[in-house]
Amino acid sequence: VSTALMTPVLYKLCNAFLPTAFYVSGTCATPWHCFLCVGYGLWGGCAIGFITEYYTSFSYKPVQEVAESCRTGAATNIIYGLALGYKSVIGPVIILAAIVFGSHEFAGMYGIALSALGMLATLATCLTIDVYGPVCDNAGGIAEMCELHPEVRQKTDALDAAGNTTAAIGKGFAIGSASLVGLALFGAFVTRLNASTGKSAAVDLLEPLTFAGLLLGSMLPYWFSAMTMKSVGMAANAMVIEIKRQFDLNPNLLIPNHPDRPDYDKCIRISTDASLQEMVAPGALVMLSPIVCGVAFGTRCVTGLLAGGIASGVQMAISASNTGGAWDNAKKYIGKGGMDDLISQLEPECIKASGEVNTKKSQIYKAAVTGDTVGDPLKDTSGPALNILMKLMAIISVVFADFFLSINDGGGLISYYM
Repeated sequence: VSTALMTPVLYKLCNAFLPTAFYVSGTCATPWHCFLCVGYGLWGGCAIGFITEYYTSFSYKPVQEVAESCRTGAATNIIYGLALGYKSVIGPVIILAAIVFGSHEFAGMYGIALSALGMLATLATCLTIDVYGPVCDNAGGIAEMCELHPEVRQKTDALDAAGNTTAAIGKGFAIGSASLVGLALFGAFVTRLNASTGKSAAVDLLEPLTFAGLLLGSMLPYWFSAMTMKSVGMAANAMVIEIKRQFDLNPNLLIPNHPDRPDYDKCIRISTDASLQEMVAPGALVMLSPIVCGVAFGTRCVTGLLAGGIASGVQMAISASNTGGAWDNAKKYIGKGGMDDLISQLEPECIKASGEVNTKKSQIYKAAVTGDTVGDPLKDTSGPALNILMKLMAIISVVFADFFLSINDGGGLISYYM
């Protein structure tokens, strides 16, 4: 609805504030061309949202297949979830490719920037649906800690499942817009180089340094994700060790309603310290990579680095976010009773005396919990963080463009030895 409402508004704005014709990088653009570029981004973002919903909501077949794979254990659940994440990349990437091609045809790199603006035109709605998920998740946690009636937890789980999907949709918008913004900044970097040198050079992937930079840029999202995932694992490991230490030190903590209370502050401190300290290295990687590459190997290598980082990062980000969301909702689907019939057949010991199925005691549910545990750092840490990688690398490259050119006319230190 918000997309449909924004379309005529953007048309009026383009006609009201843009001249009848203007040139951008040698391309003649009109208000109609600019409106089409914005419209591509606006409706492309909407399409990405629907695709994300299809792959992350348990109302559709992909997540249900992931849930059914839990019948044979956590390993098959992980395999199905990864396959779903890889497959979910196809649609959004095709849409982004079409947006880039169409926008560039109408207004060059300026058109791509406009399409990124169009994708963010419904920002208020995107933020609203993105915030909905954490609110529902925290409500469920409060209900469980307060030991409210199980029905309350069931209702918050249903809301949380919807929240997981809305959060994934919000991440889809963010990833798509980040890739377009990164590409527009990449174009700004190349334009800055051409303006400073007075030449009109194009990016040639057959240049050895450019292709080498492309390979390095494609590797950076993997390196970055490895660092963030390991950081989550280290923090979780420290948290488990601390909790076990407290239980061993004071067994009374395991007794319900006992006056002895755990040391919550220690656990909170572990999480907070890890979130700050463990982000230093990934942040340095993103900021220093284009600088080191530009100083050592020159501007041609930086152009390849940026192109590779965007191409690889957008696909990794979409895959990680959708995989994590699918695993989470597969667990919710099983928890709400979506596979009770199968559980009653395979695990009759989970049937209560009242005839109800104790889903959370089943091996199927435990396998789903394992997948959800693996998926949380993917969808909440690595996936969203890659947006920053795509944009920040390009911004730093634009800022340091003239500095790179000052080193042997952009050839880098390596040119002194060639």
